[in-house]
Amino acid sequence: MKVIYVETPDGTVSVRDVQEPPLLTDYDCRVAIVYGTICAGTDGHILHDRLPWDMPYPLVLGHESVGRVLERGPKVRHLKVGDLVARVGTAAAADGSWNIGWGGFAEFGFCRDWRAMQEDGLEKSEWDAYRIHQVIPDDIPAEAGPLFITLRETLSYTQRLGIGEGTRLLIVGSGGNALAFVAHARCLGAEQIVVIGSAAREAVFRAAGATGYVNYKALSEITEKFDRVIDTVGKESSSDDILPFLADGAILGIYGLDDWEKLILRPARTTATFTIYQGGYDEPETHDQVVEGFRAGAYQREWWTGEPLFTLNTFTNALAAIERRELIKPLIRVNIAGGT
Repeated sequence: MKVIYVETPDGTVSVRDVQEPPLLTDYDCRVAIVYGTICAGTDGHILHDRLPWDMPYPLVLGHESVGRVLERGPKVRHLKVGDLVARVGTAAAADGSWNIGWGGFAEFGFCRDWRAMQEDGLEKSEWDAYRIHQVIPDDIPAEAGPLFITLRETLSYTQRLGIGEGTRLLIVGSGGNALAFVAHARCLGAEQIVVIGSAAREAVFRAAGATGYVNYKALSEITEKFDRVIDTVGKESSSDDILPFLADGAILGIYGLDDWEKLILRPARTTATFTIYQGGYDEPETHDQVVEGFRAGAYQREWWTGEPLFTLNTFTNALAAIERRELIKPLIRVNIAGGT
């Protein structure tokens, strides 16, 4: 099978033919991975070894992919052939020759029937990580499937942060996660949704629900105070720079990872008493809500992916489109023969 292979963290990828690993348990399904998106954050950090934890190079890239079930293991009963399943990927090489950076950019992979494992009395530690493998209904276009990963994570985070009716929200960043936070906040009834980001992306953020938009270099234009703030960038000073805009009692969530171990926060920049949110998210818990959001038109795939469709063979073109900031999340057709 063909995969996107990262030999070393120097930003270089290649398309390689590798042996498909065998399924590991009777609860596994073999899938054809049909679509994926490139995450400028996580995938970009992997390509340049910038995550705050070690990655096992060489590896197969990709964590925002969906696949169609081709074959079922003997103990699978909650998944059927033809199901479109979120967050699939290949496994590491059976001989240990390569690892995975979640392995979503591979023509074939697996998903696991975690519900059957739960029902059969297996320890939670054996199935809990596979709750991400949930079925996307047939009325949701397969091309939108890769967005479920971003949307589920950020919706869980949004709700746990306490964003709802009347919230005054400030978002730092204009990437895919920031756009998701805007769409969620609008659906949850936030009163203000102000974004600090690149001027070139104002239109799409306004379409998703932003009520205000400020260029990174024009912070002096912000006059309001906000009770919820999400930093989707995580640069050394990106949270520090917005401390003056915190209302008393505000909650600051630092979602970005760019400089996670070097973050600066200088309390003297604000007179507000505020809390730093550390509650994380649980991606699978919001799956059904994201389904309903797509059905209601709250999420438009084109906001993130645009119209170009790339393949594994044109993957470097997709990376270049990110570098030029032409696309937020390029859409990749992974397995050409895997159906839609």
